[in-house]
Amino acid sequence: MQHRTDHGTIRLRLLAATPCVARVAWYAGDRLVGQRRLWHRETDLILPEGRWTLEVTDERSAHDPARLAPTRLDVQVRAGWSTPVDAVLARGAVLTGFVADAAPRLARFATVTATTADGRTFSVRADGLGAYTLAGLPGTTCLVRAAKGTLRSAPVVVEPLGGEPRELDLVLTETSTATSRTGAPEPRVGAAFAGRVLDEGTGTASYAAIVEVRDSRGVLLGRTRTDHRGRFVVGGDLPASSGLTVVVKSGPDRIAVDERRLRGLGCREAQLVDLGEVSLPRVLHDPRPARASLPRATAAAMSLPATRV
Repeated sequence: MQHRTDHGTIRLRLLAATPCVARVAWYAGDRLVGQRRLWHRETDLILPEGRWTLEVTDERSAHDPARLAPTRLDVQVRAGWSTPVDAVLARGAVLTGFVADAAPRLARFATVTATTADGRTFSVRADGLGAYTLAGLPGTTCLVRAAKGTLRSAPVVVEPLGGEPRELDLVLTETSTATSRTGAPEPRVGAAFAGRVLDEGTGTASYAAIVEVRDSRGVLLGRTRTDHRGRFVVGGDLPASSGLTVVVKSGPDRIAVDERRLRGLGCREAQLVDLGEVSLPRVLHDPRPARASLPRATAAAMSLPATRV
């Protein structure tokens, strides 16, 4: 078989953790040029000279926990040359949980979407009971959110581990605006800080504590509250930064506000920084003086003139 002199060959070898049927797609820049299913371990792609991007994915359903994580490769094709390339499909990460609305009622057939830092998206629909399983995710930081109609959940930054299911329940609390329905850009995957807030005296989880991220000038960059286990993820759209401060303030369980500041923090692009356990001190505050000077309400007798009927 004769090939054009301005074409080269990519000898693609599939190295999958488990047997699977894969699909390879090749892109010139951001433009999809072609795709092919792979049943065999090796295949040849004859492409024009230049730089190409290959994306290899497992053909199994996104509901299947055995689905392998995809891989993306950049290959330089030279005319008349054969370039060997190995595509490794490792065990994919799995997210599982339920989607509910603010009532709370389980949200049937809601769409759950995970977006990676390089712009790839993975979606699945919840079943009739609001349960979902999103498998085959790469082991990198993802921005996860659910949507149904005009309702959607707040974006959650997660860092799944390959082959280990992680539970994540999503609540539809936000209403989509007209701008977001007409093609406004989705939130960008950035850096975030995660941890757990504990009461310094008792060691119990601090529920609804306020966690803020501020830059070196004190400008607020992100804010959230802890869940019933004291866990939090704040940020999610932060750029690579240094000199940040995480401020933790007590929640409604305390009359006076106590706080702790973690200074000199930094993050890389799309990094989930684990702060571990953050102890929140309980400071003894002086009682407020009683305000005895305030006027007190008094009852005054009122007499009405007698009338003869």
